[in-house]
Amino acid sequence: MLRRGGGPVLFAAIIVLPLALPIGSVGFSLLTQLASAWLLLLSIGVLRTRVGLLSFGQALFSGLAAYAAAHAMNTIATQGWPLSFALVPLYAGLFAAGVALVSGPISVRRGGLSFAMITLGLGELAALLAPMLQGFFGGEGGVSTDRTAGPVWLGLDLLSQRQVYGVSAAYVLLGAALLRWIDGTRLGLLAGAVRDNPLRAAVSGIAPHRVRLQILLVSAFLAGLAGALQTLRIEQVSAGSLSLQQSSMALLFSLAAGSGTVWGALLGAGLMVGGEVMLAAVSRAWMLYVGLGFLCLVIWAPQGLAEVLRSLSSRLRAAHQPDLLWGLAALLLCAALSIIGLSSLIELLYAVRQQLLGGSAMSLYGLNLQPHSVDVWVGAALLTATGLGLSALVGRAVALQLRASGTRP
Repeated sequence: MLRRGGGPVLFAAIIVLPLALPIGSVGFSLLTQLASAWLLLLSIGVLRTRVGLLSFGQALFSGLAAYAAAHAMNTIATQGWPLSFALVPLYAGLFAAGVALVSGPISVRRGGLSFAMITLGLGELAALLAPMLQGFFGGEGGVSTDRTAGPVWLGLDLLSQRQVYGVSAAYVLLGAALLRWIDGTRLGLLAGAVRDNPLRAAVSGIAPHRVRLQILLVSAFLAGLAGALQTLRIEQVSAGSLSLQQSSMALLFSLAAGSGTVWGALLGAGLMVGGEVMLAAVSRAWMLYVGLGFLCLVIWAPQGLAEVLRSLSSRLRAAHQPDLLWGLAALLLCAALSIIGLSSLIELLYAVRQQLLGGSAMSLYGLNLQPHSVDVWVGAALLTATGLGLSALVGRAVALQLRASGTRP
């Protein structure tokens, strides 16, 4: 999408626009987390879409870079070096690229499952070493830092979350520019050849492992930026940043959204932050919702949600039928009814199973409900069945309209 018309300008405007809006510190903290997640998902997407590699240990780069950023900030503050903390993410990104330069030759010799398993093993090795090497990892308490202890450059003291997001936005734009530049270089063309047919590329004189290593360095650099921005945001890093859960969650949302493009990574980052922060704040069963959503996307949109939306947009433009928009709106409404009904059943089941309420009423969608009442369960089940049935009927009608207009659904 960045290559088309005003795509880069639109993306830059979306990233910079929040700085001009009256948003509170909590909002800017979420936006900074969104920027960090964007860089992390883009780092996974670059590997997957450019050279066909699936990384199960991306937290190795982002986690080690987060530690490197914390140590760099503490060293700058202690030694009194005239370096702004806004430059620390660059150092962390290069540090992560250095880690990839050391570990990469081991993993990129072969692609496919071999690369995935080696990255998983390297990530687990780093997570296991963290409690042992307390000098670097800080033990169970991790490493703390103070983002306001550094020198002030051009009024940038990082006292507010607005300034932290401003720094994050700059690195997001840097990541987008780097991706656009790579796609227009010889490396981008060679990466596509290695991804499509590594054997033919090798016969043609291309060294697949070298191309994979170069793309891995770019991926690690982006992941390092993500880890450093997290350190700037929360001023602390712990061993959890190296965990398998961190890598698996990032990989899950990357696959679900299709993060090979800047827009796909933005969509995936929104889903990731929404699931881990907003959804977790309102439901104890948020992991179940994430799992169900991922399962639905794998079944009905294996190419990724971003690709589905792009394809649907192009088909709607080709159809030239405004009535289709009303059909899609009706489909979304029916899907919303299904989600409300299904989530009600899940919350009721979770409350009863975990005995969280002990017979008292629970608040759900603004209503006070008795989880042990049969009427409540029947109502939620009917709402779910009605929503699913209407979604199937409306979806079939929309698909028939698309076929009639000459576009395939």
